[in-house]
Amino acid sequence: DGETIVSGSWDKTVRLWNRSTGALVKTLEGHTGFVTAVAVSPDGETIVSGSEDKTVRLWNRSTGALVKTLEGHTSGVRAVAVSPDGETIVSGSWD
Repeated sequence: DGETIVSGSWDKTVRLWNRSTGALVKTLEGHTGFVTAVAVSPDGETIVSGSEDKTVRLWNRSTGALVKTLEGHTSGVRAVAVSPDGETIVSGSWD
C-alpha cells in the first residue's frame, strides 16, 4: 500500500508501522526466536518473516493472522524474499 513499513525484532515480533506518522499499526507474534528477515509480497497482502527459530512464516497484512509456518531449516533463517510475481518465496540460512 506504500504506507506500511515492516520490521523484524529481537523481541521475536514483526511490527507494522505507518510510514507517514510513524505510529505502530500492528504487532505480529508467533516466532520463538529473533526475527532476522522480513519481506512483503508484491501485492502487499502477505508479509514473510524469517527467524532464529528456523522457520519462515507467512502473515496476512490486513488481519495480522498467521497464514502458514514453513519448517525445514536446521539453522536460523537469515534472509527471505518474494518473487516479483508473488508465487515463490526464497529463504536463506546458515544450514
